[in-house]
Amino acid sequence: MSPNDATAAQKRGRSPIAARVLKVRSLAHRERKGVTVIARRGELIVHAGALSVSPSFRAALNHIAERVGSLDQLLGPPAQLVRGQPGQRADRNYTPRPQGPLSEVEIWRLKQTTTGHSLEVSPHLRRIAERDGFSTPDGLPAVHPHHVAILSPAPGGCPATPPKPAGPPQQPFVRPPSRAATAKVTVLDSGYIWVNPPHRDLDKRVTVVRGQWLDTGTGKWHPDEPDGLYIDANGELDGISGHGTFIAGLISNIAPRTRLEVVGLRNQEVEIGPLGPRAQLRLFETEVAIAHAMLRRCDTDVIQCGFAFPTLDDYPSLPFAAVMKELRSKRAPHGGRVAVVAPAGNEESCHRYWPAALPDVIGVASTDPTGKKRAWFSNWGDWCNCCTSGADVYSTFVRWPLAGKARFEGWATWNGTSFAAPKVSAAIAAVFANGRAATPLDAWDLLRNGKGRVQISTVSDESVCGSPVDLTYLQL
Repeated sequence: MSPNDATAAQKRGRSPIAARVLKVRSLAHRERKGVTVIARRGELIVHAGALSVSPSFRAALNHIAERVGSLDQLLGPPAQLVRGQPGQRADRNYTPRPQGPLSEVEIWRLKQTTTGHSLEVSPHLRRIAERDGFSTPDGLPAVHPHHVAILSPAPGGCPATPPKPAGPPQQPFVRPPSRAATAKVTVLDSGYIWVNPPHRDLDKRVTVVRGQWLDTGTGKWHPDEPDGLYIDANGELDGISGHGTFIAGLISNIAPRTRLEVVGLRNQEVEIGPLGPRAQLRLFETEVAIAHAMLRRCDTDVIQCGFAFPTLDDYPSLPFAAVMKELRSKRAPHGGRVAVVAPAGNEESCHRYWPAALPDVIGVASTDPTGKKRAWFSNWGDWCNCCTSGADVYSTFVRWPLAGKARFEGWATWNGTSFAAPKVSAAIAAVFANGRAATPLDAWDLLRNGKGRVQISTVSDESVCGSPVDLTYLQL
């Protein structure tokens, strides 16, 4: 389905993925002005500074919740490969500095949720801390729920519409890997699916690492399941399968001198009814799990994060803010100048979505295929850094039969800001691999200033924000 084919009803409707996720008993959600905030019902994210500033906040929190630990204490084990060449190992995990930004963020569990879940108690606790004088220069909250992210809980499907089968390319889409200098892109997404017949040259570029999820009841991390051809109760692909495979091909097409590490993050399970518990689909992730993967797998050049989610009352995500503060420290890879790119989201909204809205993250909105106006599905706002076309994007996909005559034969077109963002990640990687920039963030500076061999212009939109917002457009 192209953006022009999307009806008004489809734009307003909830995607099948979001509809399933909102029925999960362990989750709570709240809708406001077209934005759906989803969170773990019984878990809170707490700024440790509020505990020392406000005795009243500390007492109120201790009354209703118990501490699990700070993010620097809750680090998962070394990454596990899903599949690799003989003798291949995953690149090292990054270890944050002791008493650094990760120590400022804690996870707490509510003792019971019958009198109030995380979305209800967070504003009350936050007001207590603020009355006692808690504030931060960057506007971080004292507490917020443990938010949940779907790859894109979009109106028409996942991400913005369902994928459409496409024919094979007229010319090779991904070149064979070479021995020339390369850049590494780490993709935080659904994972990667090897197909048969294979995308052979793409397979050679990709290392696939399991994501990890935190059991807050035990404080232990567990490996995610790999991406696969998971089907729903109707026998159709779940809408997320192949998302990471599509992005891997897209990056490799734009930036031939790249190697890819794909971190699969799809562990939180959703019951799909008549098929029973063994047929549960893994359709969402938590912000702590995604931020943890960003931290631990930051020994790279570009981090392409495939997730976008809103937060309660639009406050910044504490886990992502802490991770980005750590990644901007001098001891981090590239002296703190790894590029982090994330999609703006597909809710036709001007509300900030995270992690794209963080100042140190490159947030990418989507235009239509012409590059002259906002794509109908794209979020937009001055919190975005740039835009490029995420509409009718073509790339590698899985092989899968559909009802009727249509079949996926390894190729698809898809719509969403989660396909605009990897184009920017690829452009940064291409500039860096060519030796034109000292660090990946220097490569981004070249691109946005029109010095990265990519044409730039400006796209303006006022339809979602009420007043014109101009974004730099990269023609990719």
